[in-house]
Amino acid sequence: KLSQACCSGRAARAARAPLPVRVGRTPRRRRGSQAAMAASGDELDEGDLPYSQRPAWNDVEPVPQDDGPHPLAAIRYPPGFEEVHDYFRAIQKRNEFSERALQLTADVIEHNSANYTAWYYRRRCLKELKSDLEVELEFADKWARDCPKNYQVWYHRRWIITEMIADARASSASPEEADKRVRELGQRELDYHNDVMQVNDDYKNYNGWSHRQFIVSKFDMWDKEMEFVDFLLNDDVRNNSAWNHRFTVVRNTLLPLTAETREREILYTLKKLRPCVNNESAWNYLAAFLGEGEGKVPWSSVPAVDEFVGQVLAQELDPRHRCRFAVEASARIQEAKGEVQAALKQYALLKDIDKIRAKYWDWRMELLRARAASTQPADVE
Repeated sequence: KLSQACCSGRAARAARAPLPVRVGRTPRRRRGSQAAMAASGDELDEGDLPYSQRPAWNDVEPVPQDDGPHPLAAIRYPPGFEEVHDYFRAIQKRNEFSERALQLTADVIEHNSANYTAWYYRRRCLKELKSDLEVELEFADKWARDCPKNYQVWYHRRWIITEMIADARASSASPEEADKRVRELGQRELDYHNDVMQVNDDYKNYNGWSHRQFIVSKFDMWDKEMEFVDFLLNDDVRNNSAWNHRFTVVRNTLLPLTAETREREILYTLKKLRPCVNNESAWNYLAAFLGEGEGKVPWSSVPAVDEFVGQVLAQELDPRHRCRFAVEASARIQEAKGEVQAALKQYALLKDIDKIRAKYWDWRMELLRARAASTQPADVE
């Protein structure tokens, strides 16, 4: 049965029981103001004081931000922001990589988690201090869960994993033990990516998926990825990130494509399209195996695709309301068959139902006419 309507993954999940979450969100401790702490009767420790009042920082002269003599638009920073960054600039000027510098980077990141300089300086501190990277993973974990679209934290985690791999290789008693430790680390990271998606109910986070692809490539752990993608697409067939990852798995494990693999992927896509024919992600995935280019076969060479497209178009009698992806597929099929006028008619229809790309469809028609003119001029008007 074909359906032109399908709900989004978020709505579909809301209608079902929630997916299990292995690890809950761990809130970060945000420092309260000194006055608020005193008013509540809580005892102040040095970490709650401004840097200017901490004895351990008496030897550091803060470096204020230089906006020039006449700044056009002075920024009003939140409380504590300026002081933390003034001390951070001072530490960088001193080229100091100490425990206190490491803690300072955490405070800078607390004020602005996208501060790439703070993350970079933190890595230099970790390297110089030979810090416990398991502890640092916990630090990165809290930020990735609270700010999952922050590129800096995912890059930081990737650096940590790379360092831990090197340490495992160097400190293991045998290559077999090292491989085991590395494999366990990789699996933990894959589980972590899944956890972060679940915690934030966001299965399309580009940074998270980039981290996953880094892990499966680095650890050569492609073997279970197709199963993972199936799970996600069963949950949300519109998950474009999952479709993209599926092709990434194919590209890294099944090239050069065999006829059997290509047919399997095409039939899989048609099955996923039936309940949701307007799913652009699935149509794009289908196009990865059809047309021109390495590993592709002509659109007209797979009867199942031709039949499916015909069924979709037959659903809607008014051409203006037809599925534009099916109309384009029909044009590609007719073009591949050499039925130039029929293909031009479909491209003209696309100009009407997909007006935002009207100039693109004009270009497709001109390209088709030019190709046809060089082979069958009698069929071109």
